[in-house]
Amino acid sequence: MKIAIITDIHHGPLSHNKKAGWSALPVVDRFVDHARAIGADLLLDLGDHISDTTREADRAVMAEVVERLARFEGERVHVLGNHDVANLSIEDNEEIFGSSMRSRVVDLGALRLIAWQPDVRLIRGKGFNPAQPHLEWLVEALLADERPAIIATHVPVSGHSQVGNYYFEGAPEYATYPDHAEVRRAVEETGRAAMWLSGHVHWNTLTNVRNVKHITVQSLSERFTTGEDPAEAFAELEIADGRFALRVHGNDPIELSLPFHRSADRPWIAPRSSARPAVTPEPAGA
Repeated sequence: MKIAIITDIHHGPLSHNKKAGWSALPVVDRFVDHARAIGADLLLDLGDHISDTTREADRAVMAEVVERLARFEGERVHVLGNHDVANLSIEDNEEIFGSSMRSRVVDLGALRLIAWQPDVRLIRGKGFNPAQPHLEWLVEALLADERPAIIATHVPVSGHSQVGNYYFEGAPEYATYPDHAEVRRAVEETGRAAMWLSGHVHWNTLTNVRNVKHITVQSLSERFTTGEDPAEAFAELEIADGRFALRVHGNDPIELSLPFHRSADRPWIAPRSSARPAVTPEPAGA
């Protein structure tokens, strides 16, 4: 199973760390060409397709991204990011993409992909609304099948540190959902999740939480980790023989290879109590 992954394209006007005069579209074309060349079974897009400005402009630049992604002849799965819904509704996005942008399950033979779409509207001064209203659907989707599942969202829920992150070190509440710990616990209790793929935070990370591998993929347009040139990042995920291999291409590359299995297949010993353990004195003269 091969999955081609792209996230945080941010096509549109200059914003944040985007390089002046640089366009995302040729890199999106290169990504689609790569997905076709490797024989990807699925194209997975993790959201934030545009840099939002106005509803009319957002519709135009979104359509340009969709036109490029639609060159991939196989199945495509899209989730929405916060910039995609700043001025556009879910229905607007569905019209432009020509497909559902709601939560759904994709059968991939020996495994399943669950594209989960909780609320991704980012509220200035607050952050995201809780994901809990959408959590029951996710848990039921996980429990409906024994096969290992990959969960795909725009916003990560790993709870990983944002120290050093250009956007989120000073505002970690914008990096995840306020109830991310509750979401993780509910998913972990099912024992069915193997991996969680996200974008949003604009860097590559791996966080293993109770045998669910939480991975974030670098943004196509980001520069804060790469200096003068954009990361131009996209990835491929291959799953075979009980392992996965992830390779992120571009100017911020990373390669990972780890076992792929349901979290319940390898029990995780619960963390110790928060009480400090007793310290045994060293022998005299040591």
